[in-house]
Amino acid sequence: MEKLKHTLAHWRERPATLIPLERIETDEAMQPRSSDVVPAKYRRRLDEMSDLHIARMREDLAAFAGKETEPLLVAECGGRLLLVDGHHRLSAYRLAGRNSVPARLMPLGRPEAVMVSKLVNCDGAKLPLHPDQARDAAWQYLAHVTSHGRIAMPNGLSLRGIGATFGISKTTVARMVAQVSEVNPKDYADEAKDPGTDWPRWRYVRGNAWRDSTADIPIEKRQRARAERVAEKFAAIMDNEGPQVSRMAVAILLTQRKDEATDLLDELLDAEDGIDADY
Repeated sequence: MEKLKHTLAHWRERPATLIPLERIETDEAMQPRSSDVVPAKYRRRLDEMSDLHIARMREDLAAFAGKETEPLLVAECGGRLLLVDGHHRLSAYRLAGRNSVPARLMPLGRPEAVMVSKLVNCDGAKLPLHPDQARDAAWQYLAHVTSHGRIAMPNGLSLRGIGATFGISKTTVARMVAQVSEVNPKDYADEAKDPGTDWPRWRYVRGNAWRDSTADIPIEKRQRARAERVAEKFAAIMDNEGPQVSRMAVAILLTQRKDEATDLLDELLDAEDGIDADY
């Protein structure tokens, strides 16, 4: 971790230059804010927070021609300029109609750039990561430094230190350490893996060495199966309460809860499935 922290600190000290927007590429592998690691009930709220964050920066950039944000961190990888930190800022510059953006460039190999991207959003300087995103970043980092559980944690690293860096509990880090050597990536579908490391996401591994048994099922079939389960629950309630009470209940949900109804259903189903066990 000290090596990555040193790389990040050195990167942030490099002089900033204005880079044409079209030269900067984004890569899913270097975006730790993936919605895939977050329970569905939180995704809309996170999207709204991101949109608001971008909108505020865009307004400032559009209103003041000479205003600039904190420079982006961009890795020079094999002739490509890959964005490692500053996805919201890049979006704001584009929406503001700017042609260039301040950035700090660092020659870096792609694997190291991926790992720095896990660390850079955990220092509290920007829009905070969702706890599940922070956990997954810590999990991916831990897999990296232990060579996927084949070696012990390097000297100088501690459960408490990793937890403090990524903003997660020492207990969660201990669970990760206990499970990292038991994971076989071949047991997980591609969509259950981090695109930068090809290592399974923590949400599919956490619990008692639990993996998402539906990972190999196409998302459409999973959604259909989930919808059928919800319909069964509704049918059972309607049978017990009768049509009049059921109609009144639906009307209450539609008029008073609106969008919260969807979140409530997701919460009930997540609790049943154990998906949210460590949130």
